[in-house]
Amino acid sequence: MKPTPTRIYSSQVLDRVVQILDCFGPERTDLRLVELAAATGLHKSTLYRLLEAMRSHRLIGFDEISGSYHLGMKLFEMGSLAVERLALDKHSHPILDQLADVSGETAHLCVLDGSDVVYIAKVECTRTLRIPSAVGQRNPAYCTGVGKAILAHLAPEQLAAYIAETPLHAFTRKTLTSAAELKANLRQIIAQGYATDDQEREEGVRCVAAPVRDHSGRVIAAISIAGPTMRVTKERVTELAAHVIRAANEISAKLGYRSVASNGAAARNGARNSDRSLPRLNGADR
Repeated sequence: MKPTPTRIYSSQVLDRVVQILDCFGPERTDLRLVELAAATGLHKSTLYRLLEAMRSHRLIGFDEISGSYHLGMKLFEMGSLAVERLALDKHSHPILDQLADVSGETAHLCVLDGSDVVYIAKVECTRTLRIPSAVGQRNPAYCTGVGKAILAHLAPEQLAAYIAETPLHAFTRKTLTSAAELKANLRQIIAQGYATDDQEREEGVRCVAAPVRDHSGRVIAAISIAGPTMRVTKERVTELAAHVIRAANEISAKLGYRSVASNGAAARNGARNSDRSLPRLNGADR
């Protein structure tokens, strides 16, 4: 049997936009209409309409004095996000490995996407009893530790919009289903420096999470450890939180964030107990 050829979808307008963008480079940062027409082979009137549409979306900028076009700030913003994501993936995995190892539980890295968190990295513990999760999985942010760690650091208007647009459905008897409850919990997260999901998404599962910041201090993700409540007990939460905060701070530092001093009660406890790492489970138990 012959292999089925990969189906390629094409859009003339999109193809032409990319063709225009490809004209720019390190030595061709500013180009006039006539130069772009020569490089693309497009008629000047067609090219002008495309450039004006691209300008409206900030993909292209125009210098009135020189009469030349240049790449727009929207591309810079999007490129920065892409680089940030690549850096996040690169720096998080070894730290998640360490976190899973020291805690004996599954470690996750998640980002906020709309009203949900998306799991973009996972390191499983080696124990027989594990929590169900997968890279690419989505969960509502309001009932997960990672989600609440991010929501707690949204700007007030962003949080207000999130709460107004997101139905707070109950998944378990412990799910926070009122705006007042959620807001109070988010204030507590800010104060203590970490978030928990105490069986709010799934019965029998407890999670401890902390925010990850980029070079500017903006919270862009969260990491967590999660496991069955029989192992992640309430008595262990503060101790586990200290490890999660340290791991989140380490990722943040690798992304360029410099003010990574631990905060909140859990971090203070972690500092006091810095010489007492969590007991590692031996190979037979894990």
